[in-house]
Amino acid sequence: MPGARPAPAPVHRVPLMLIISAVVVLVVLMAGIGTAIAIIGNNPGTQAGAGIAGGLPSPSPEGSPSPVGSPSPVGSPVASQPATESNAGESVPVPAGWSVADKTSESITLIDPNSDGAITVASGLSNPAQNAQQLHDSVDKGLATKYPDVRSCPASQTTPATLNGASGLAWTLCFTLTSGGQSLPAASSLFVGASSNGGVFYLVELVTIQDNLPSLVDEARPILAGITWKLK
Repeated sequence: MPGARPAPAPVHRVPLMLIISAVVVLVVLMAGIGTAIAIIGNNPGTQAGAGIAGGLPSPSPEGSPSPVGSPSPVGSPVASQPATESNAGESVPVPAGWSVADKTSESITLIDPNSDGAITVASGLSNPAQNAQQLHDSVDKGLATKYPDVRSCPASQTTPATLNGASGLAWTLCFTLTSGGQSLPAASSLFVGASSNGGVFYLVELVTIQDNLPSLVDEARPILAGITWKLK
């Protein structure tokens, strides 16, 4: 049609349900956790610890040679490799005992072997472009609409971080998770990053009860180290 204006490009922002997908999984897990975990979770002396920032793999020094593995003797069994889940945005290792709770074209959510924590890894296109700070603010705002008491965990702060080539920010939020008449102090430890032009976002979220976060970070180290981002 002459004079018709072209359709505007679709606006893509990190969706709220993607941001809190790991939290949704934790709500489901809570239904089977029972009162014992509620008593532990309500211990006022619990601390969330350093969160995801303490579990990010250290970058290799520039120019350092990669170690070369020794060949296996003929006939020796080869160690099995961990399973891998992949979508359009990322590839994520699934260590033994972990299970896939949810998978979309942008995000993959895994449950830990004890079924008391979850990790979501996501990446996709941002339109309009957003930098890491804007993504950080969007995540905070999104979680605040769902959990009004969300706040920075004690002794935690937002810090610059890099995860497998993606540069961004890491921080940990504390909030009250309520389900089935139980209330638990939960922690959501997050990393968000953006490509140099802001056209791609990267997201990692760990969620569990506050005192279990250090253990969950330790469990998730192989996953964090093995994430491959497909979008640049």
